[in-house]
Amino acid sequence: MKVFYTYGTDERYPFCGGWVEVEADSVKQAHALYRAAYPDRDPGILNCADYYTEEQFRRTDMMETGNRGAYCHRVIKGA
Repeated sequence: MKVFYTYGTDERYPFCGGWVEVEADSVKQAHALYRAAYPDRDPGILNCADYYTEEQFRRTDMMETGNRGAYCHRVIKGA
């Protein structure tokens, strides 16, 4: 499955706008892979604005129009 982690304008996010895509067996595994690359700023709170499953993400227009002028920054693949 794929999980998409999106960003807003907070300067503490790893990126401004756009998203990171994580391929994993589950949302739980995707979160662990994401956190390994982009640790929580506060314990238990993902360092992103929001996250979407692939089905949810495709219902938005971000794939076509971007998110705050940016697109995919990185793809992380699980083992």
